[in-house]
Formats: sequence, C-alpha cells, structure tokens
Amino acid sequence: MRRFAKLQSWSKSLFLALSVVTVSGTAGAQALEPESSSASGPWCEPGGNLFAPGEISLEDRSEYRLVFDPDGRTAYYHVESDQPPYQAIYVTRLRNGNYGPGEVVSFSGTYKDSDPFVSPDGQSLFFSSTRPVNGGPEREDTDLWVAHRVQGGGWGEPEHLGARVNTPKQELYVSVTRDGTLYFASGTFETDFELYRARRQGRSYAAPENLGPALNSPDTWEYNPWVSPDGRVLVFASLNRPGGYGLGDLYVSFNVAGTWTQALNLGPAVNTAKDEFHPTLSNDLRHLYFVRQTWDPFTPSDFYHLDTLCLWR
Repeated sequence: MRRFAKLQSWSKSLFLALSVVTVSGTAGAQALEPESSSASGPWCEPGGNLFAPGEISLEDRSEYRLVFDPDGRTAYYHVESDQPPYQAIYVTRLRNGNYGPGEVVSFSGTYKDSDPFVSPDGQSLFFSSTRPVNGGPEREDTDLWVAHRVQGGGWGEPEHLGARVNTPKQELYVSVTRDGTLYFASGTFETDFELYRARRQGRSYAAPENLGPALNSPDTWEYNPWVSPDGRVLVFASLNRPGGYGLGDLYVSFNVAGTWTQALNLGPAVNTAKDEFHPTLSNDLRHLYFVRQTWDPFTPSDFYHLDTLCLWR
C-alpha cells in the first residue's frame, strides 16, 4: 500500500513537471492533464503493450533504443542479430499507420553501432560504436560518435566526440539537450555504470560531470538516460536497485534549480519482474517507449510502450 500511495503522489509531480517542458519549440504536455485524477482504459495494461509487432519488434532478433525524428514519423533503433550486420542502427518510417521494413542507416553496418539518439532539432544523430578512431584498429571499448545531416537529408561521415568525453571505459546510451549538453553512461561491464553529463564548450565538450548520489549508487548500475530537450526531466534504467520490481527498472529525476531530485521508480505501470531498460519519451511526451528483456528463459528483447496518462493511475 505504501508503494502505491507513493506512486500516486509523485505521478502528479511528474505531470506537473511535464506540463512545463517544451519540446521542439512547442508546449510540452499541457494536453496531458487528465480530466479526472485517474487514468483508465485498455491502453493502461500493466507493463505496457508490445510496440509495432511484426514491423519493428520482430521475434527472431533483439531491438534496442528506439528514438524518433522531431516529426515523430521516422524511427531509429539498433538491432542485434545472429546474421550480418550483427549490430547496426536501423531506420524506418511511418506510412499509412504502419512502419515499413527497417533498413540500415548509411554509416552503419560495418562495426558494432548502437544506442541511436536524434538531437532535438533533428540535425544530428548520436550513437555508440566500436569503430576505429583516426584510422586505428576497431576499439575493444565503446565510444560516443555523432553524424550530422547533409544536403539532401542524409547523414554525413560520423565524428568521434573526442578524448575528453570518451575514455578507456565503455561510453554508452548518449542523449542530448537543446543546448548541446550530453547525458550518457560510463563504466565497465565488470564493475558498474554511472550517469554523467558533458556540457557543450565551443566545438567540443567540457569534462564530464558525475550526476551525483541522487541518481547514482556505488552498488547498482545506472544507465540508458533519456533527457528532455530542456534538460529538466531525466528518465533512466537502473539494475538491481533496492525496492525495484525486477532485474532492471525505469526511474525518473527532475532538475530543480540546477539540482537533480532523488530518483523515483516509475512503478508497476511500466516495471515488471522482467528487465526493463532503454526508455524514450515521444516528442509530445504523450508516450513512453522502452525495451523489455526476458533472461530465464532467454527471449530476444522487443519494444513496449504506454500512454503517459497511465502513470497517473
């Protein structure tokens, strides 16, 4: 009962916070305010619903990190498969209510590329990769990269984000705000991951800052950050955090006057006894997308989604 009561109280705070977030120059979630104090209906199935089955979520492979262009009709995600390309970034477009077959983006398909994120203005695509830096060998660790739009709408040659951001550890799951601040996870699979940000500094970035104990814990993994374009809402995944619902759960924190609030579990509307990670909010903040994975027995991961009104329940 206490957990449910706590969920009710912070859910209202979530809606109030979302209502003042602006996305791509439009009013963020003012339209999300429900007519009553609760949401109900078939769209609020606990744990959400499978997203785009047979179109993006396919049974014979694992899909990760779903993001959208500002128009909300072009989706990027990365796929892991036992067939080449083994780990690559895909793109697909919504037409007549359905997504067409995904295709590998122009710069991907040779190295292990993952975790795409489209900048709020739609002009840059950030991602993680093991690709060589400055003509060297393929990296054993994963670094952060970016490709920019070129004339005609395609993507240019990827650029390494530099040694100030990238380290000998794994840098993964990058997100970016409207002012160019990077949010990402850094760590090793043998130890743990924590959340960092790196502010834009001219054509480069300032030294990364650890986001602190309100989000990070020395005993758990914190990873997969999604940040709102104005940098005021952060949704992320945490592994084996005490009080969670399963292996990996989704959490939220708010930037209030420059300080991140204590992370709060998104609750049973999203989280289950299975592994939930890779959160993304739609550009209008109306839908939450995420990945669910089953490990015992293993089944390939797929995308799930729910209406953010369900967090009001």
